[in-house]
Amino acid sequence: MTLEKTYAFKNYKPTGGKLLRIYFKIEGNCIKEFKLRGDFFMHPEAEFENLESFIKNTTLDSKFMESVNAYIENKNITIFGFTINNLFEILTTGKCS
Repeated sequence: MTLEKTYAFKNYKPTGGKLLRIYFKIEGNCIKEFKLRGDFFMHPEAEFENLESFIKNTTLDSKFMESVNAYIENKNITIFGFTINNLFEILTTGKCS
């Protein structure tokens, strides 16, 4: 999937999850800007900005979930309230609630 240039601010509440507020900018298939806020929890909290930076530099393709999940596992991060699949869905389909 390739998008020309997309800027978006979206609110999204995955089924059974927490409210996410996402700002992103996509050029081609590269995530150039990414900010994530909402009612979710993450442990350790100190890794939050690092995760945002990692996602910001990730290619939005079929390996997105694999790449981000590997990063999360490597850093021993636990997320409560959404999944990486939820992020991929909103970034690629524009789904919002």
